[in-house]
Amino acid sequence: MRLLLTTLLALVWVAAEACSSAVVARSASKEGGVILWKHRDQTSINDCRIAHFDDGRYAYTALVNSYVSVGTSALAGVNEVGFGCISTATNHLSRKPAVVQRPDSRYNLMATALRECRTVDEFEQLLKRFKRGASFESNIGVGDAEGGAAYFEIWADGYRSYDVEQYDVRTNFSFAALNSDRGASERRYRTVHAQMKDEKMFSTADFIGYSRSFYSADKGDILADDKPYRDNNYTVPRRSSVASVAIVCSTTPRMDVIIGHPVAGISVPVWVAAGRNIPKCVAGRAMYDLGRAFTAKAYYTDGKRAYLNKNIARKALKINNDIKTPKRMPSDIVKFNAKIDAIFEKHRHQMLQAL
Repeated sequence: MRLLLTTLLALVWVAAEACSSAVVARSASKEGGVILWKHRDQTSINDCRIAHFDDGRYAYTALVNSYVSVGTSALAGVNEVGFGCISTATNHLSRKPAVVQRPDSRYNLMATALRECRTVDEFEQLLKRFKRGASFESNIGVGDAEGGAAYFEIWADGYRSYDVEQYDVRTNFSFAALNSDRGASERRYRTVHAQMKDEKMFSTADFIGYSRSFYSADKGDILADDKPYRDNNYTVPRRSSVASVAIVCSTTPRMDVIIGHPVAGISVPVWVAAGRNIPKCVAGRAMYDLGRAFTAKAYYTDGKRAYLNKNIARKALKINNDIKTPKRMPSDIVKFNAKIDAIFEKHRHQMLQAL
């Protein structure tokens, strides 16, 4: 009974940590650097924001849980020298007895890496000495300004690394796993691959698009008809989605980010060099709250299962006020960010009217 309870708790934790991600090599990037993408789905703490920290060897900008005020935990980010990292949960890598994972263990590792690392090789050296708990399990994607790009599948007492030559994808299973059952998240893995397979070069906008796409490798375009669609790991955006971040690891590192459900928000560029000059809509709760309003209208339940309201989704997708990213960070970043916030306010009004 005790073992069953532990197993069930572990499964509940992993289900709540579900995310989709990709790493694109510099040679396949239109952005002049490695691209890291994380589509974040709901966790036990889903309220998140963008923040800047300068209390380590390198300053960095990251997606963090909203309660975080110091640089000890990061969900995804990139530092001033172009080293970046993202992660997804995985549920069968641990070589030790399963225990419910501390919610911030891999996030501590990423914050430490953003403070200390310049290259993928330095991350691997950090990983070798980083103390991990018995239940540590994570897929971490990393990139640097020199063109290094890799995934690391990490467990309590080991890891396996995979160099990325064009692109690679991870959801919530790992190829190094002892358990061959990849679970329902393999559906999203196939869906991301299906959308990427015919492309030679990628931009951050492509990944923002994947975070909003209701295409499924198994079911095709979910919005093509009015049949009820059960929200069950077939598409990247889901009821649980709370952010999308596409990071550029280069000498001018930045992230294009949506806080809240990606279908409801706008894509906003944030440069590490801007420091704490971050648009208010992603540094605070405004875009996240809009995402919650969308989710409340766009999904409904029968008491047991969640379904997509396709009409609401279609209307929301017609409203697009994404910020076009300049080739260089604007010299007057404060003025530029104020413009972003004004555009978001217009967008918020339009979206709420549509809902």
